[in-house]
Amino acid sequence: MKRITALALAAALALSFGACRGSSPVPLPEAEETFLDSRREEPPQEAEGMEAVQEAPSIEVSPVWEEMSVPAPDRTVDSGTPSTLAMAKNSVPPRTAEERQRAGELLAPQVEKICRSYGTTGMTLVVFDEQGPFYSQSWGWAVKETGQPAAADTIYRIASISKAVSGLLALDLAEEGKLDLHGDLAGILGIPVNNPGYPEKKVTPWHLLTHTSGIVDSQAYLEAITSNALPPLEPVLSRSFSGVAPGSCYCYSNLGMGLMTGVIESSAGERFLEYTGEKVFRPMGIDAAYSYTDIRQKEKVANIYADGVLSANMPTWKNMSDKYTCLPMGQIYALAHGDLFISAPDLCRFARILAGCPQEGEVVSLSPEYLRLAQEVQYREGEGVGTVLRGLGTQITDRLIEGRRMVGHQGNAYGSICGMFVDPEDHTGFVFLTNGVWGGKDEAGIYYVNREIAQAVYGAFFGGKPVE
Repeated sequence: MKRITALALAAALALSFGACRGSSPVPLPEAEETFLDSRREEPPQEAEGMEAVQEAPSIEVSPVWEEMSVPAPDRTVDSGTPSTLAMAKNSVPPRTAEERQRAGELLAPQVEKICRSYGTTGMTLVVFDEQGPFYSQSWGWAVKETGQPAAADTIYRIASISKAVSGLLALDLAEEGKLDLHGDLAGILGIPVNNPGYPEKKVTPWHLLTHTSGIVDSQAYLEAITSNALPPLEPVLSRSFSGVAPGSCYCYSNLGMGLMTGVIESSAGERFLEYTGEKVFRPMGIDAAYSYTDIRQKEKVANIYADGVLSANMPTWKNMSDKYTCLPMGQIYALAHGDLFISAPDLCRFARILAGCPQEGEVVSLSPEYLRLAQEVQYREGEGVGTVLRGLGTQITDRLIEGRRMVGHQGNAYGSICGMFVDPEDHTGFVFLTNGVWGGKDEAGIYYVNREIAQAVYGAFFGGKPVE
């Protein structure tokens, strides 16, 4: 696969905020909007700036032990020094309802400690197995200004986890025969979509979903999404190509995934917000939307905080739908990449779809053939810790839990960090949503708080241990 250096990209895109992978083994940030992320390099100390969490509401823990009729998978943890309290108490996965209840009692204070350590404002965690969700925990504030606590029904803006949900919706349309994953975007969107350096090579939805389209988050894109109304797509897109051929280089691109909004519109024959609202979320019976404007119970939406300071006041996010729907159908290039508002239990519905254990009668239903396109590696680049593994719409990593290939996505915008990861092999997973937390990450590109939550959850319930 062809690689380009950071210097070559800088020459091609002098003011671009997006970047293709160069010689560095470290993956690009999974941040939705890196230009909004200006937080400190070191995690906050509990004694510094922690007023928001020291007086936070008590933990809300909602185990559903009676629903677990099937034992957890038999995965024995190697003996050795455990790194978490839950792992110390569970050398093998808990199998009975009583054992899991005890594991949950040990996990709850551990999660609270993680939240305090990372300066979390508010969060909700949901854990599931093949039988469904069985553990939920909330902590902190949804809205600090009014003292509204985070709760199971708190609705969060989940940033780039939206990409994984959008990917599932695209796969659903593809299975219905409405979307050609290898079709030419020019024909789908109705405008030219060609890299000037490679005019003979088509760009496809497959490229968008794996971040290999060669489309980058350029200065033109940055100016467009921060304007009061989105300008036409064609002039923005024409200034947002890198110097690499489609399919030859990984380049994390919000604009690329944003274009899936138009792709889904064209394939469904409906406006994106109407399609997702009326054909997906409403039949599922959930209050979710890719626009704050379309959330019915806005009083449940969490504000977002950066270093404990308000960075996104949701009641002021008005008329957002108008900003996006001013463009012709099929040419919207925002929303699908990071604008989904949803609660953790409702997002767990999509996590279960991704894990291959959807609840009965789920609206989005994928055959194993199409589900594998999200669960399994469709594009690989690099070696070692920084290896990039991408499914269609998903981030894949071997760096969370020893012996497990986890599939999902992370989110980062305005100060919030979120994570959704599943193990398709045994149909387990978790959803972790926050509205403000320290955003440092490791050399594998995993946010530290997501890593610690994942390891605590899997250590407590599924016999997992950290990657060395």
